Amino acid sequence: MSTEPFARLEVVCHFCIYKGRSKTGSVASLVYVGLEEGLVYIAPFVAQCFFEHSISEREGILEWSELDDFIAHQQTEICLLLAPKELVRHCHRSGDILGVSRIHQKVDVSSGWEHTIRQLSNRENKRRVQLIGQGFDFDVSHDEGDFLVFYRSMHVPTMQTRYGCHARSVPEEKAYLDLFKRGVLFRISLKGEWVAGSVSQIDGATRTLNARLIGVKNGATIYRSNGAQNYVYHSILEWASGQPSIDCVDFQGCEPFLSKGTFQYKKRFGAMAVIPENAFGAWRLLIRAKMESSSVRQFLINNPLIGVDGAGHLQAQYFFDSQHKARLDIPCASKGIASEILHNLDQWHV
Repeated sequence: MSTEPFARLEVVCHFCIYKGRSKTGSVASLVYVGLEEGLVYIAPFVAQCFFEHSISEREGILEWSELDDFIAHQQTEICLLLAPKELVRHCHRSGDILGVSRIHQKVDVSSGWEHTIRQLSNRENKRRVQLIGQGFDFDVSHDEGDFLVFYRSMHVPTMQTRYGCHARSVPEEKAYLDLFKRGVLFRISLKGEWVAGSVSQIDGATRTLNARLIGVKNGATIYRSNGAQNYVYHSILEWASGQPSIDCVDFQGCEPFLSKGTFQYKKRFGAMAVIPENAFGAWRLLIRAKMESSSVRQFLINNPLIGVDGAGHLQAQYFFDSQHKARLDIPCASKGIASEILHNLDQWHV
């Protein structure tokens, strides 16, 4: 293999080896290798979907020039590679599955609030009316004290409640300088009590509001079940739709699997799935797996992957075999998903 695509990489190549019991009850392993970001996003999500219980047995770094040999020598059910497109093309071989590294979901608000409302699903429009009837309202703030209250008593507790040891966020000072000072804080109230919020950054050059941090009071689950967190999204869209300097709301990204709840949730707000215009957009996910493994087949069938078609448009990839139908009940219908394709795992290597 040519070493040319490796020579230009200045970042470190990471790896992590997971071992545990898969969802089918078999002892199995999973290896992640590639960019550090994959240790935060891709690897934990796939491990959660693949394993019933698992541990991270070993982590480390290696030279990019060692990548091909490292992958070839792994005795594992699944190997994940997240790397720049050029490198993935060099590593790709027959039988590998390719996906995008991440998607973002954006809503066009350039035509005003009434047009934005029409993009929402019927479910979300009804939900919005119900929430307003219950006493939900919002305002925006640029006050530093409000930011600190939100970050410390809403955002951080919410991340801890939802993700535990896997919680990830922007450090407080960076969130203050890069997000809040360049954007706005949304405050959600219920009958006058501040119960939820979000910090959104405004990118004037692209006329985009980037919805970044979210949180509910003390991270309490009641504010997720009573609609406070849901109303955050409605308030962002309503406010942004009335700003002449904003054309788009970017509800940010998620892993490229249709089973990801974030993807299914945000598309209800009329969001379009797109390949992000950042580093993730230049990366691809490669999955090399033992297709004869029942654990692998269950994972692939239950977690359809978002990739790209020959024209570069997003495409949903479903998997099936003689014993299991494709999970078409996990819908791909969304703005931005141009097509779908079904892969027969029984004929994958034929």
